[in-house]
Amino acid sequence: MQESALTLESLIARGEVTDSEGQSLPLHSNTSLAQCRFLQGLVRQVDATTCLEIGLAYGVSSLAICEVISGKDGARLISIDPLQQPAWHGVGLLNLDRAGFGNLVEFHEVPSFQVLPSLLERNRRIQFAYVDSVKVFDTLLVDAFYLIKLLDIGGILVFDDCDWPGVRKLARYLTAMPHLEIAATFNGAPVSRSRRIASALVSRIPGARKLFDYELVLPNNSLGIAASCVAFRKISEDVREWDWFSPR
Repeated sequence: MQESALTLESLIARGEVTDSEGQSLPLHSNTSLAQCRFLQGLVRQVDATTCLEIGLAYGVSSLAICEVISGKDGARLISIDPLQQPAWHGVGLLNLDRAGFGNLVEFHEVPSFQVLPSLLERNRRIQFAYVDSVKVFDTLLVDAFYLIKLLDIGGILVFDDCDWPGVRKLARYLTAMPHLEIAATFNGAPVSRSRRIASALVSRIPGARKLFDYELVLPNNSLGIAASCVAFRKISEDVREWDWFSPR
């Protein structure tokens, strides 16, 4: 009897993965099913054909993306994960093959800062990108720079783990970009009443932005990013002046 193809739901329900040698490993650090549905909604919203993901891991969010784009002419998932071996035992790629999506995947097992410039040089275009990798601000800032250029106008860029300090700092910075807007958020966290009161009081002080931390003067909820996952939509090309700056 032929084994049924792997699906997103069956993978998450099992709570474990299997490597190429048949060894079972616990499923961990994966995107939740609810967040996968959130991502799928965004992929459908932009009618994406070419998607890009940084951070393949065990392939959970990759399966979610492929489920939506599968069957489209020219469908492609550009997947970047320099740690697929040995950290993830190659399981992410195996799971995509087991689900029947291997032919959709263009895999790069090198750091994103090596891949993204080459994609831009070759005039590649994407409509959706999901970043769930390192949490280092400057690394993510480089990713964001290239991904925004690769995105079609109307395309969506999503960052996971925006409750981590480095990712949160990036999300705050991106809210100032005139060519981006917040498209959606997942798992929003309300700001405490005391924090709201403190922010309101501080904002009334003349020169507050020079005296206090920006996260106190402009809390995350006022910027629309008080969430674990934030999606940005590219609404135009980047036409900022050479000396543009906006603190966040």
